[in-house]
Amino acid sequence: MQRQYSSTPPARRRRLPLLAASTLAAWLAACGGGGGTAESAQDAGPGAPAEAQAQHAAVGPIQASHETPRETGGADMDDPAVWVHPDEDDAEDSLIVAAAKKGGLRVYDLKGRPVQTIAAQLDAEGEPLNRFNNVDVAYRFKLGGKHVDIAVASDRIQDKLRVWRIDEDYDLDDGEPPLVDATSATMPRLFPTRPAPDDREHGSVPNPNDGKHTAYGLALYRDKASGKVYAFVNQNNEAVIAQYELVDDGHKKISARLVREWRFPYTHRGQDLTQEDENDPARDFSPQFEGMVVDQQTGILYAAQEDVGIWRINVKTGVAEDRPFYETRAFDPNSRVARDVEGLTIYYAAGGKGYLLASSQGKAHGEPPTQATPGLDDTFVVFERQGQNRLLGSFRVEPQAGKGIDGVQESDGSDVSNVALPGFKHGLFIAQDGYDNDVFDGSETATNLKLVPWDTIATRFPGGPLTVDTGYNPRRP
Repeated sequence: MQRQYSSTPPARRRRLPLLAASTLAAWLAACGGGGGTAESAQDAGPGAPAEAQAQHAAVGPIQASHETPRETGGADMDDPAVWVHPDEDDAEDSLIVAAAKKGGLRVYDLKGRPVQTIAAQLDAEGEPLNRFNNVDVAYRFKLGGKHVDIAVASDRIQDKLRVWRIDEDYDLDDGEPPLVDATSATMPRLFPTRPAPDDREHGSVPNPNDGKHTAYGLALYRDKASGKVYAFVNQNNEAVIAQYELVDDGHKKISARLVREWRFPYTHRGQDLTQEDENDPARDFSPQFEGMVVDQQTGILYAAQEDVGIWRINVKTGVAEDRPFYETRAFDPNSRVARDVEGLTIYYAAGGKGYLLASSQGKAHGEPPTQATPGLDDTFVVFERQGQNRLLGSFRVEPQAGKGIDGVQESDGSDVSNVALPGFKHGLFIAQDGYDNDVFDGSETATNLKLVPWDTIATRFPGGPLTVDTGYNPRRP
């Protein structure tokens, strides 16, 4: 497997100070946080009176401060994950790990500069043998008697998990990259079967390893009580989510064992989710899940069924709710989420507060036929993390012409970190941009990641200021 490294490491500098919770209100006021309440923000949708929309207008555009290089051709940027360095004095060595599908895996610094490329393996004809779809990181996995941090990706072609150990003492000048392959030779196929077409609720049939019904979306969870790390993976073209425990294979490599799986309905409100119509997107459905995230404190798995909505599963009890807690516009005319609902991520705050963010990707771009849902496409929807995940509103990442950074459209994946990091002292939000060149007719393919300071979102959120709380430590959730 070919690896490429940047020639110089990021410049070292000391970690910036945390924002004290006691100073948050004064800081928000000084920044001119947007007016309005969370409750009234829900009423200021596309059909709201002009006065209501003006009342909740952001005080300034939400824009990215940095972006990663553009991916074109066979590489297609998809899902990012933030890794926070364990030493505060080395916080500038924190990383962004991202899946680029057939382009392999990318690793960036906090300015979006390439640090490491892990290319896909190639067959004899030069075709990729890997397609990394989603990626996540976990802290303090016990391997060979020591705790290590790991990055895990879902591989659609191999239908397996791919695992890397993250070396906190990486040294690019000495040819020591941060990610080191730790995948066991005993790593099993994730989905050797798929639901039987004539009995999807209970029946199963053998699943050819052809990339059509294989590993897709992924999220990691570390159980605080046991220290075990679990990977939740959904199955391409199916309404199936599987839970795997990551295990030490005894040879300083990591394998996995199946714990259980959940099967979800293939119909919703009378609509057959297997119905396909390539000429009419309003009649074209899929049971597919992709975006997922696990609340590391509560053990609630949020899973986005792209056409349907967002489901909740309690991974501690294994109980999944019998309906999504929030539906897409395809099923709820008042919804603020368009098909497809994609990347999910959680912003943690003290006392169980914080936010669940979802990408309302939509289908407004690309080759026709398309299906625009004005006001919903290309947005990120914000829910309360606590309680019943009350809707607070949504925002867009707009272009920043002065820096030549465009906005974000049809975002596949995102991640958010509340940790104070160099350049992002109030936290960091990362979103995949599906149209980095802003050519929307499908004639060009260009993707990358946009890096947005969390305080930019918090102070300019149309529904009123959001919380900034840098106290959560992902290593000790």
